[in-house]
Amino acid sequence: MPPIGIQTPPEFCQYASGPCDQSFADVPPTHAHVYYSSKPEVIGSAIEEAVRLLSISSPDLKIKTWRDLPIAGQIIFCQICKSQRFTQVAVIDVTTMNFNLMFELGYALGLGVPVVAIRDTSCTLDAMEFEALGLIDTLGYVNFENSQELASKLPDAIANAKMPVTQAYTPSRAQPLYLLRSPIVTDGLIKVISTVKKSGLRFRVYDPKEQPRLSLQDAFKQVKTSLGVSVYLLSSWRKGATVHNARGAFVAGLAMASGCSVFVLQEGPDQQPIDYRDVVQRHSDAAQVPHLMSPFIKGLYEEIQSTRFVPITLPLRPLETLDFGDVAAENEINALKSYFLPTAQYNDAKRGHARLVVGRKGAGKTAIFYGVRSAFWSSQSQLVLDLKPEGHQFLTLRERLLSSISLGLQEHVLTAFWNYILLIELAAKIVEQDSRFASKQPQRFELYEKLRRLIEGEGEAEQGDFSDRLLLLVDRVLLRKDEIESLIGSGQISKLIYEKDIKEVQAVLSEYLKFKEGVWILIDNLDKSWPVNGATKEDILIIRSLMEATRKLQRQLERNNVECRAIVFIRNDVYEHLLGETPDKGKDNTILLDWTDEEVFKLLIHRRMMASTRLEQPFEEMWPMFFESYIKGEHSFSYILSRTMMRPRDLISFLRQCINVAVNRGNTKVLEADILQAEKQYSEDQLQGIFFELSDTKREFAELPYAFIGSPSLLDRNEIEAKVTGFGVPQAIVEEAVQILLWFGFLGMIGTDGEEKYAHMYQYGVQRMLREATPGTRWVIHPAFRSVLGCEAN
Repeated sequence: MPPIGIQTPPEFCQYASGPCDQSFADVPPTHAHVYYSSKPEVIGSAIEEAVRLLSISSPDLKIKTWRDLPIAGQIIFCQICKSQRFTQVAVIDVTTMNFNLMFELGYALGLGVPVVAIRDTSCTLDAMEFEALGLIDTLGYVNFENSQELASKLPDAIANAKMPVTQAYTPSRAQPLYLLRSPIVTDGLIKVISTVKKSGLRFRVYDPKEQPRLSLQDAFKQVKTSLGVSVYLLSSWRKGATVHNARGAFVAGLAMASGCSVFVLQEGPDQQPIDYRDVVQRHSDAAQVPHLMSPFIKGLYEEIQSTRFVPITLPLRPLETLDFGDVAAENEINALKSYFLPTAQYNDAKRGHARLVVGRKGAGKTAIFYGVRSAFWSSQSQLVLDLKPEGHQFLTLRERLLSSISLGLQEHVLTAFWNYILLIELAAKIVEQDSRFASKQPQRFELYEKLRRLIEGEGEAEQGDFSDRLLLLVDRVLLRKDEIESLIGSGQISKLIYEKDIKEVQAVLSEYLKFKEGVWILIDNLDKSWPVNGATKEDILIIRSLMEATRKLQRQLERNNVECRAIVFIRNDVYEHLLGETPDKGKDNTILLDWTDEEVFKLLIHRRMMASTRLEQPFEEMWPMFFESYIKGEHSFSYILSRTMMRPRDLISFLRQCINVAVNRGNTKVLEADILQAEKQYSEDQLQGIFFELSDTKREFAELPYAFIGSPSLLDRNEIEAKVTGFGVPQAIVEEAVQILLWFGFLGMIGTDGEEKYAHMYQYGVQRMLREATPGTRWVIHPAFRSVLGCEAN
């Protein structure tokens, strides 16, 4: 039987923008309804023939296809919706990457209808895209090559179909919005994020740059805990658009079936699939985005304030209460307060002992960013300026201005640029936060009013957020390109950069800040869109000039006895480039985030276990309550940790996969078989992640790990080079390819003590690794990739 409650019209339907306006009378129930694409025609014909054969061989099985729907003169979505609400199982063909079918798949699962995914294994049209998507891997597939094979397999598959996710979730009022980012950061996406930030709504985000594959379990959790879902779709000509837009179609279907308010925004005039085209908005100019989003945001606020929201209060099994948190610190800012681990590196940052925090992607830089911010955010004696610019916002400036002027002039322009940004943003932060407190002191209020008048009148920028103001300043600088190119003096450059009398802003700001005990400037995400190991000289100059601007600002404020601390958070590969381009390498103290101690990882996980379960036992007692203690003769925590890249994000991701597998199997604790299944999914995610990073580094190396499919996990140097050349890499760049694989941690080496060693243990000093190696050194494939590549133990 279909889930209880879905055979009545829903209280909210995105198509109707309110209560469903359809009649559900006389909708014939079915055991299974089959959905497939009309192209390729031979596959569609095979599926139709399989259904015909079933009607003869299994007459009691009520099975229909989408061609049986009464579509003439009707809204197609409404007929699809009804058919799914009155069927026990949805059979959906996923042979090709069809957006309609991805939407229908998400919609069926959102209703709670089990899905049987079928695919013709002889068709390889979109195999790579499905592998990159990874969203439906956990569903499993019914494979076929002809109609008879499909007809013979479907009855058992339909009879045994189950929901892949059974956990119930409660919509969150604290973070009611879920936002699906695109892998390309377009002006439209920037406006979407800016509009949401200005609305005041708290939100969670899926960012494919941080997490290349969205799992089915995570999609369920994020959508089912949301009141609203925003999906941004890319123009079809953009790189990665097919995979991203398929993910967007699935999430939109899942959200609409779950009763969420859904905002789908398409970049450009692309024609949308018929199932959901009527709910898609389009923009040709980023300036249109705030207007298009306004009704959606207004509706969300009304939803939050309405009484229609009824939380789910189903009792949770103990394992279901265990929540390790989100892999992205941005999505758990409030939750971090309850389980944030104050490491020695965090304490150094909070004490202002460094100007740079450096770590691998996923090593916890953003968590420290929010930790330091939270430590001083609520204090009226401190002013905290937290900025999260993204490198792409400087792309236009870099391409259209910096490339055409001398290196010395570039540095002057960028330092003046950053100095202006920091002063204006500090003033804007004071105007935004201090009105109530400043009004209690006449002298302070007079300075406050001066600051407000000095920064007002910016038009669009005054109403925008930091991203808007940054882009506006970039546009202003570009308008003066010809004048800048003809100048040689830094003073003249400053006058062209500064829109306002910056000396007056600086003077009033310095006087106002005497009412504060200190200023904190925290800058994260600057290198977010820069390829790993691919930062250019101009990119590094952007950071160098930022560091110089913060030093200049510190000197200016300290002359007025105002203590100012600035911390910039960057990736380790960018830091290596920065050191190479910086003459005075000892000028800035640096905190390196280095996760090598298993005990610290245990503390990290233990805090999250206690926060979610409200249990206070030691880790050694809590772990076996939820996880089988030993796997393959090794402690299960050590087994899991050793298969990660030794980053908090990776460990959290693996553990979440373990919980999802165990809960979906109905287990009361995570068993060895659950961990091994989770390892397969985690390994696939890691492989897709390294594909993206290798592609950014050098396109020829994008799929290089495939050279090691079925390989022994231990190899000598000659075997590695043979596999690399056998994959088609020219001999001239084989050494470069091997070093790239070492740098990313795909390959490591066996040390003289017999232990596996990887680049992160050498602070990514690959040359130091190579100097330690001898002709007899054995090299090893990282355990994170062995499962998906089928590497043999030796």
